[in-house]
Amino acid sequence: MNSLTSRQRKIVYALAILVLLVPIIYLGAPLSTDVQPGRKTAVTGGYLAKMRHEYELGESTLGDIDPSSAAANLVLLGLRGIAASALHQNAIGYQERKDWGKLKSTVETILRLQPHYVEVWKFQGWNLAFNVSREWDRVDDRFYWVKEGLKFLQKGSQRNQTATILFHNVGDFVGRKIGNSDEKKFFRRFFVADPDEEQFDGRADPGINEEGVDNYLVARDWFLRANERDDVYPVKGMTREVFRKSPGQAMFDYANAISDEGKFDLTQKAWEDASDYWNDVFGNEIFYGLDDITYKYNSSPEEIEEMARQNGVTLSVQKETLNRRTKMINYSFWQRLSACEQDPNTVAARKAIFAGKKAYGNGDISDRIDENGELQISTAQAFFEDGIARMQKMFVLHPDTNNHDEKILDAMGAIAYWQDIHKSNGKKLDPADPLTEFATNFLKSHRRYQGESAKRFQQENRFTDF
Repeated sequence: MNSLTSRQRKIVYALAILVLLVPIIYLGAPLSTDVQPGRKTAVTGGYLAKMRHEYELGESTLGDIDPSSAAANLVLLGLRGIAASALHQNAIGYQERKDWGKLKSTVETILRLQPHYVEVWKFQGWNLAFNVSREWDRVDDRFYWVKEGLKFLQKGSQRNQTATILFHNVGDFVGRKIGNSDEKKFFRRFFVADPDEEQFDGRADPGINEEGVDNYLVARDWFLRANERDDVYPVKGMTREVFRKSPGQAMFDYANAISDEGKFDLTQKAWEDASDYWNDVFGNEIFYGLDDITYKYNSSPEEIEEMARQNGVTLSVQKETLNRRTKMINYSFWQRLSACEQDPNTVAARKAIFAGKKAYGNGDISDRIDENGELQISTAQAFFEDGIARMQKMFVLHPDTNNHDEKILDAMGAIAYWQDIHKSNGKKLDPADPLTEFATNFLKSHRRYQGESAKRFQQENRFTDF
């Protein structure tokens, strides 16, 4: 090199720079998208930029941070983690002071700093939907913040396509918070007909329910997406069977919910669909137990023998593995419950109790004297007596329901209405009546449910719209 003239060295340096520019441009060129009507969107750029786009590793949202904020100053100094921690503290302070506007904007800033930190999405989505919503008195205001939590989680799933658990969490929130909360009577209705009529004109908020369907069906769809991603990006930190059964569980919850709401024209098919998915789809998936012993829940005796041979274990070990895992998720119970719900006696019991509640809500609870001078019990009492008698029969025909919380609470609820109707008419229950004997013994044997039963009775009668 020393033998080269100054001019020759400059030429060599220039050529070396040009040669080095080729891999730099190939690897590091920025991403560019070409969007033209009628054509497929083209994504061009360097190899690394394309990989960041494909695996969603980019941090393009950092530019959305307020440049005058303290967080921006920390980011510029390379202290993004400290900035996020400070913002978390600010968010907690805003929540305690009930400054909801600043809380929302602060949470959004946190996510621009940490768009791929899954725990932030999970915690703040839960916080908005469960904690912040409870700070409001009006049910429609609570629903607004529940929606904010759901939208927050949905955004997290969009930004983190490989975070399988986020898709599952969205389904869990849609099902559990909308369908199981104390305000479920309102939330389920608001989910398909948003209370903000000015903005949504009596339709569902498309941000959480684009098709305007039942919340449990939306939950099912999110769970199905989660299962699809689980095939590629296996979920961590959750028992696989518990994770994979979620679509079927949502379908069972849907069938049960519409049965409670008296939509009996839909219930038969809903229970059939749930049962089919439980048996034919989830029941035929292959799972791994201890020592990598494979099994599936919907197995015939011949299939159990074949899987024992494939696993290289004895038939008794194979059966023990299957039995233990079956009990873990109550697989057989849900099969039997579905059969119970499709039993004509159970359907008739549900119809009678629903009709009784409707008559109770309409005030048809007074005894009357007919044209022959005979005492006739109220319409509500007649329906409840029919429903309670049929539930008594159900507990005998389907013994598993004796240990099912919802079935026990359904029966206790019907008994509570029946007792209240007698009290309103100034009557005492007849100790010699077989129905009174059943009701008395049933309440005694399920005392631990009395608090929850009383709570439900009060909630149902705050606003009656059967």
